[in-house]
Amino acid sequence: MSQKQKPLVVVSGATGAQGGSVVNSLLETGRYRIRALSRNPDSDKAKALASKGIEVVKCDLSVKEDVKNALSGADIAWIVTNFWDQTIVGGDVKEEERQGKLIADTAKEVGLNWLIYSSLPDSTTESGGKYPDVIHFTGKNHVEQYIRNIGIPNSTFVYLSFYSQNIGSFAPLVTKDNGEVELCVPYLEETDHLPLVDVNSDTGPIVAKIIEDGPDKWNGKKVPVAAEYATMKHIVDTLTKATGKTYKLRTLNDETIKEFAFLDNNELKQMFKWIKDFGLFGKDEEVKDISITKKIHPNIKTFEQYALETYGKA
Repeated sequence: MSQKQKPLVVVSGATGAQGGSVVNSLLETGRYRIRALSRNPDSDKAKALASKGIEVVKCDLSVKEDVKNALSGADIAWIVTNFWDQTIVGGDVKEEERQGKLIADTAKEVGLNWLIYSSLPDSTTESGGKYPDVIHFTGKNHVEQYIRNIGIPNSTFVYLSFYSQNIGSFAPLVTKDNGEVELCVPYLEETDHLPLVDVNSDTGPIVAKIIEDGPDKWNGKKVPVAAEYATMKHIVDTLTKATGKTYKLRTLNDETIKEFAFLDNNELKQMFKWIKDFGLFGKDEEVKDISITKKIHPNIKTFEQYALETYGKA
């Protein structure tokens, strides 16, 4: 197959976690032309992609002209939007949903055959209105429903679980004077579960296999991306095993969460309460069944493997 005959795959967030993993996996196959989107093609990460022969295109997902240029001539697009960009979480929190719908409209306009979109559950509806402020979940799901209803020929929805990389950020690690390390997590207790994935290693292989299988198999489907459901006790025990230090869970409540200013907001507090009450993937059995993940990617990395690589004893 000549280079021109290879399908052209657009990848948004190409210098980030999900998109970067997808770019790397597609590049390894040698089966596709890749158009990597970046707001800053002059960044070191974008230049590194270009040095591998990848087409890097400047694209602000909030600008219609940029999106149209990015999608024109493409066969497939992998789209992830970033709620945590400061222009959104620090500005208009509804902007992510607007971006997603703009991308969907433009995909239909240019005749894109297959849109693969990184989605999450509608935590507002599934909680019966109990958790209306988890906007980075519900907004993505609103976009998913929009995509399903506007007439794009093929669409697939990939649901990422809690990143293993979030241990230490959204779940802070605090070393005490006695050398013990506290894993500080809002509301979750030892028996509560988190679905976990190494986003950098394992997003790409799953998306690449979906693309290889083709839209006939995956059109309309939801695909969870998680290696396992891990209890909070398993997570701290695994960190203890990997490092030789003692890790303990500290469950934050509405008062103690104030010690971590970045967690003390309705968005994240309701997210963790949602996870405790309904699980990260919510009630949808198609998304909750992570056995499909292992069928697509049998070598997906467990949290123990991730911890040994990341925190392993020196």
